[in-house]
Amino acid sequence: MLAVSDFPPISTVILGDDQADLAPGVDVEVETLWQAERQRRDVFNGRILSAVEITPNRLLGRVVEYRRFVAQQANPALFDVLRVRPVGVSGVLHCADGLVFGRRAAGLTQGAGLWELVPSGSLDVPPGARQGAQIDYRAQILAELSQEIGISADGVSSMTPYCLVEDTESHVLDIGIALASALSAAEVLRLHKKAETREYEELRIVPLAEAAQFARRPGPRLLAVSGALLERLPR
Repeated sequence: MLAVSDFPPISTVILGDDQADLAPGVDVEVETLWQAERQRRDVFNGRILSAVEITPNRLLGRVVEYRRFVAQQANPALFDVLRVRPVGVSGVLHCADGLVFGRRAAGLTQGAGLWELVPSGSLDVPPGARQGAQIDYRAQILAELSQEIGISADGVSSMTPYCLVEDTESHVLDIGIALASALSAAEVLRLHKKAETREYEELRIVPLAEAAQFARRPGPRLLAVSGALLERLPR
């Protein structure tokens, strides 16, 4: 289930205090679940931004270990203690010929083979960032666009943050950002073909008037977050 709220263009993301230490018993359970996940796949215990407080114009977050989120996913009851709410960015790219949808690569751990609006990714905290620092989520979505599609920042004519989507089961929050580009569909596809990463096996450029129909078409479904972003998209 998704919860959608406004996230105006003036909104900021601020880094708060560090993660608190876990009680010994909780830490043992987290580590046990983390090691079990490591046996299943190759994962790295990095640092992620977790939302602590959300107000109309601000999201306050803290850096936590990724293993805490993995453990919380394996045992949802741990959310009452860990309170991990990872923050990401999800773009809605509108090029000259329509909205850009991507079919996620089959080898990805999440949403493999499904369609989503592009680009998207987690919100990184710069090394050395201290409490009170502002995290630039606009720069993050531009970085994702360059890495995943091959479109540089100068190919974007406007950027408008407009909503926050929270998955109430996974507790992942995505900042929805509308991006506009004058690039044609042919140019977008060409740049994607040249891109170094293969986050998306296929791109599809769909006229805005047909986007809702595309989201309901038979076959691989559209990720729920993208559906919410499409419904809330400013016209």
